[in-house]
Amino acid sequence: MGNLKRFTDVVPPGAGLHSLAELVGDDGIGFDDLEDLVGHPESSDFVQGPEIPRIRPILVALAARASGADHIDRDLQRTVELLHGALVVHDLALGREGGRRRRVARRIVKRSVSWLGGNHLTLRAMEIAQASRPEILGDLLHTLREFADGQALTQELQQGRIPTVEDWLEHADTHTGALFALCCRVGAVGKERATAEALARYGRHLGRVWHIAEDVSILAHPEGENVLLARALAGRPLLPVVEAAVRSPDVGRLWSRFVEHPSEATASWLSDIIQEAGGLAGARERMLSESWMARQALSRVPESRYRTAMEKLVSSIAVAGIRS
Repeated sequence: MGNLKRFTDVVPPGAGLHSLAELVGDDGIGFDDLEDLVGHPESSDFVQGPEIPRIRPILVALAARASGADHIDRDLQRTVELLHGALVVHDLALGREGGRRRRVARRIVKRSVSWLGGNHLTLRAMEIAQASRPEILGDLLHTLREFADGQALTQELQQGRIPTVEDWLEHADTHTGALFALCCRVGAVGKERATAEALARYGRHLGRVWHIAEDVSILAHPEGENVLLARALAGRPLLPVVEAAVRSPDVGRLWSRFVEHPSEATASWLSDIIQEAGGLAGARERMLSESWMARQALSRVPESRYRTAMEKLVSSIAVAGIRS
């Protein structure tokens, strides 16, 4: 069975997901729920979630409670988690058959990765939404369009083009940002529009913070060389790399050559250069800025312990990313 989580799906320690899981109580989604939706452990389509509280169903629950809902729609939680699985599968499936990109993907998830598996998860999510809350289908389609746009950028960057700040922002917004915004918007479905939009903006900025925390954690990861190599092959623009290239153009040229001729030895050497050029410092500055904007977005949401929990969540991810 494949463990279809992102390479650093767990942000640096301290994000407080366990305490949030306790806050929303039974609002979280369990492994059995996903098994019922996408197959049994013996099936190659089965999605085994990471052994931590899932951030996406937690966001749906927090947004619903913060907007005044008296119950949580578990079908919405299933939908966003299935979309996350689909996004991961599609990202890993990018690259030509037999290429190094695909070999790295196979090694990471221990299973064949195909567009068919991602499409299965996407269709399942759409079916659940249509049956339970058809009014969110427009939001789902908009998010899927963002995913598709982000994958087009990924294929460009796999060719070795030096990523820019705009590239990083587009990638973050069409991946984690889009998904987290969807979680918060559908959590507040049926509630006041201004509140739902404020929660969606919070989700967008939270997604960027989460994205940066992942980027930063790569350089401190025990197997950082392998993860950095995988990200280069994936065409994912890393903010520390982008920030380092802004400060030192040589870093950008080195990164471009690394993408074209990847190796673990080069990855280890390049990681040190990125840090020496100030890439981490620049990324952490951006993380603090995005954290502040996420908290500002919540000012349109009525005060409650759930809004406070959302404020603490984005702050704790930023602090964890700085400490990593």
